Amino acid sequence: MTVLAALHTRNSHPRLTQPGPNQDALESILHAGLRAPDHARLRPWQFVVIQDNARERLGRVFERSLLLKKPDAADAEREKARCAPLRAPLIVAGLLKPVEHPKVPRVEQVAAVACALHGMSLASEALGFGTMWRTGDYARDPVVIESLGGTAGDEIIGFLYIGTREGAVKPLPNGNLSAYVSHL
Repeated sequence: MTVLAALHTRNSHPRLTQPGPNQDALESILHAGLRAPDHARLRPWQFVVIQDNARERLGRVFERSLLLKKPDAADAEREKARCAPLRAPLIVAGLLKPVEHPKVPRVEQVAAVACALHGMSLASEALGFGTMWRTGDYARDPVVIESLGGTAGDEIIGFLYIGTREGAVKPLPNGNLSAYVSHL
């Protein structure tokens, strides 16, 4: 798949199943992320690979996060939290680990991590896998951030779920350039 084909056809896919990327494919996906634009080469990121039994451990962290906010959560809510990481065989969590720099504000570092995750999504697509980028309350929860190795000030920019597509790919309309592009 060419780069342009991956860019023009990339589409989130909510149903992902086995097989996920093998070790060689995973390394290729992660290397693609490291090529993201990164002002001053700060490398303000940490990528956490979550697969196999680690998905269940992350599910228990999600459940704990839920219960801290909503101690009376119903059993169905608790199960949904526990099962969320099981929606794909592999997840890459992209953490922002901001670096103090006089010329590179936090917003640029957030963008670098986001670009890295997008690069991983495109690499996954090129290798024949589907992805779904997820955020939500768990991405902003200090309990979850800490469980992934983050500290105060760190932020989860996204969870990139990766696996084999199950079901049809939803059609996406081509964007109308005139609605989003202007020229000076």
